[in-house]
Amino acid sequence: MLLNIAACGGGAKKAFFCAPGRTIACDCDGGAARGVSTCSDDGAAYGACGSCVAVPGDGEARFEDVTTAAKVDYHEGTPIDGESACVVDGFCEFNLFTGAVAVGDYDADGWPDIWVSRRANTPVLFHNQKNGTFSDATPGSGLDIAGNWNGAAWLDIDNDGDLDLFAQTFGVGRYYLFVNEGTGKFIEAAQARGVAFDDGALKLSMSVAVGDYDRDGWLDLHVAEWSAKGILPQAHGHQFLDPKRPGHTRLLHNRGAAEPGHFEDVTEAVGALTDLPDASGTYANVFAHGTAFADFDGDDWPELAVSGDFGTSRFFWNNQGIFAESSVAAGLAKDRFGMGSSIADLDGDGRLDWFVTSISKTPLCVQGVCNSAELGNHAYRYLGERTFEDVGVAWGLHDGFWGWGAAMFDYDNDGDLDVVQTNGADYPMIAADSYFATDSNRFWKNEAGVFVERSDALGIADKRRGKGLATLDFDRDGDLDVFVVNNSERPSLFRNVGAHGGWLQVRVLAPSGRAAIGARVTLRLASGVPPRIAIVGLGTHFLGQSENVVQFGLGAGTEPIEEVEVHWADTGKTTVLQNVSRNQELLVAP
Repeated sequence: MLLNIAACGGGAKKAFFCAPGRTIACDCDGGAARGVSTCSDDGAAYGACGSCVAVPGDGEARFEDVTTAAKVDYHEGTPIDGESACVVDGFCEFNLFTGAVAVGDYDADGWPDIWVSRRANTPVLFHNQKNGTFSDATPGSGLDIAGNWNGAAWLDIDNDGDLDLFAQTFGVGRYYLFVNEGTGKFIEAAQARGVAFDDGALKLSMSVAVGDYDRDGWLDLHVAEWSAKGILPQAHGHQFLDPKRPGHTRLLHNRGAAEPGHFEDVTEAVGALTDLPDASGTYANVFAHGTAFADFDGDDWPELAVSGDFGTSRFFWNNQGIFAESSVAAGLAKDRFGMGSSIADLDGDGRLDWFVTSISKTPLCVQGVCNSAELGNHAYRYLGERTFEDVGVAWGLHDGFWGWGAAMFDYDNDGDLDVVQTNGADYPMIAADSYFATDSNRFWKNEAGVFVERSDALGIADKRRGKGLATLDFDRDGDLDVFVVNNSERPSLFRNVGAHGGWLQVRVLAPSGRAAIGARVTLRLASGVPPRIAIVGLGTHFLGQSENVVQFGLGAGTEPIEEVEVHWADTGKTTVLQNVSRNQELLVAP
């Protein structure tokens, strides 16, 4: 599939990159405005630009809020209202932790769809209508089960080529697994497939990671929980875990060929337990927020990175399927309130880095830690040899207010990664007019390796209580848009406008036809230009799963890309493609 940037002023025009019904980006009025056009039903031509939006005088890319126009204007849940609205009895604050989004093409039509969580309601499945809008596909889908929903992820559990959905809950006693029948309908099968965790204990679920940690060709799950053993009271007839039991931050192994799409808990067996017991047998509380599988050391075995509240972030090196906790030894675990998590090669040196959001130091003392040197975001730069350095302050990414979801991506297609972060806190101890209650989203533009905060100028400075976040190219115009879930509010869908740089999207398939999660893509733009890397499936953030596409911004120019190399982590196979055209979606299969 090939999408191009068109110069379309009016009237039907032929285009080799058109396909029936495809939406393409175009320049209106000689480039003074940005818009979209739609290819004809036969795919032979496209019409005049519509939805034209003025481009700033300097041509800088920016965002516009199209939530209402795109028809994704749902409500996450009833705002907190004292004890009466608390999902968890005696712990109202957890109501303010929620709001998840998962992006995936569940019907395999080539366009990303969106699943979102809600409280005391059904989740919502938004189907992409291929024209800049979505429709509510929840009724009759099998996903229309009322509950208190939170983190979720799309994945192909049984290698049958379609996406299934694992979804977590909070304030109730189980999780859900929805198996895709291949017709856009789902069957719930968590109990039968070993992932319900219906053990009588209340869940305080957070994020979900997808990866193949043992390289057997079948996708596994890591689920994160804000664990509270022995702290919270009994609620709704269930008990929270007591201090003598580990929490529900667990590693679930796909049984694969022996039993496709069925899972077994191997957390202790492979050394991935986050809350180890002390000498008395009492398990520590680990308040896990974000989780991800990522191969930092380049040996094809993905590590496990977990961001955790109250100094409980954890990092595990993967030694051929067996994990070793190494947070302190690797130079990590410096964050005081680890929440959001995003992994990518932020500085372009060919190595993955880990960005963790937290709470900034301010004049307001929050729970007696206002003078802690560990406050603020942390950007852990990988140095090789299994060590990291914290460069959050040096790179200008430290001050992020009260951070939650985050993502690193090249929003303007200029060839380097930028950073977006949601914010927002409305806890009882925080005044309504305080620094944290009025903080906005943060957006750091990468300007030659210096990160400059530009959220206001770029139109993404929403001041609501952002939680989950995902990136996706929902209109298929070659640049990445941003979806933000706002707690107790309506969401924000920010459409990317004016990204004029060239681009390449790469979709990598596994032998079964599913997305090759963990595959490494290396782009060599031209001789003398440093290569760049990206990993398929690394878009798992705090309460957010981004579209499973690798996107490279290429900047100015028209020359073809010298080389694209794809390396499959599970098989070790490598494919090299040369003289690759710009401005296209490249599909690579083994």
